[in-house]
Amino acid sequence: MKEKEILDHAMHTFIPLLQGSGHWECQENKEMDAYIDLEIPQGHLKFNVEVKQEVREHIFRSLKELNDKYPDFLLVAYRIYPKYRDLLREMRINYLEANGNAFIQTKDHFILIDKFPTLKGAEVETNRAFTKTGLKVFFKLLIDDHNLNINQRELADQAGVALGNIPLVLKGLKTAGLLVNKNKFSYQWVNKEKAIIQWINGYRTTLKNTLYQGRYRLPRDKDWKKVDLPTEKTRWGGESGADLLTNYLRPEKFILFTDLKTNDFIKGTRLMPDPTGEVEVFETFWKLGNEKEGCAPPLLVYADLIINGDKRSLEIAKLIDDRYL
Repeated sequence: MKEKEILDHAMHTFIPLLQGSGHWECQENKEMDAYIDLEIPQGHLKFNVEVKQEVREHIFRSLKELNDKYPDFLLVAYRIYPKYRDLLREMRINYLEANGNAFIQTKDHFILIDKFPTLKGAEVETNRAFTKTGLKVFFKLLIDDHNLNINQRELADQAGVALGNIPLVLKGLKTAGLLVNKNKFSYQWVNKEKAIIQWINGYRTTLKNTLYQGRYRLPRDKDWKKVDLPTEKTRWGGESGADLLTNYLRPEKFILFTDLKTNDFIKGTRLMPDPTGEVEVFETFWKLGNEKEGCAPPLLVYADLIINGDKRSLEIAKLIDDRYL
């Protein structure tokens, strides 16, 4: 397996477990393979990274030398057997395994995850549940458990994707350990809370930017509730959606989802484009369900509050979680 695939797989598995974000890039210093930057609720972490397919006895000497040379050293490997994870911890060598197991100890942080079985096989194909299309299907399954029991053609129609994507997405969710067969034709979540966290991470890193339409300014009186919503699929998300759901938040940032093209959106809402405007506009990517009038589905509102990450947003996100999720 190529180093890039190992890094992608490890980061994609690990970041949702910490409810954080992060990225990696190739390392110009040829001695090291890559550089990882992580933002987690407990703070910011940066690492110089060595990537390995598998950890065996013969590489421990070189790992120790790198660990001694680089205080911010991190080993990322596709597969680390339990006895080698124990040895790495004894040697105080930070590691991240592609299945999500990790040991990271710094001056200010301690992370230990040691509960996932060692991955089998040398190759990991792209998980289709976390592509742009897959995340739309994943979303439909999360917002209504009834969708776990409908036929694949109906699910494809509900998600607005081609029928051929559905079995690949379902397979991806099962591979990720999020979904299991209830019977031959229906499914159930293994851990829905974990599934929501992983969807939010995928939405943040893969889907959201592809939906972005631009920024607009509010009317002069700044009263967002007076903005006309000209179609059923033009709906408030983020902080404004949270206020509609809880009546407990005065929005400072505004998100609006719409199915309209730019000219029709301006004509219908009377919002004007402004690169410094208060309102971010995104494309609506779901079919309407039983969500509150004028408001995006609670899961999507919750996701954008989590992405905001400030104390105020997280407090309201918890309210929405308790009431709706």
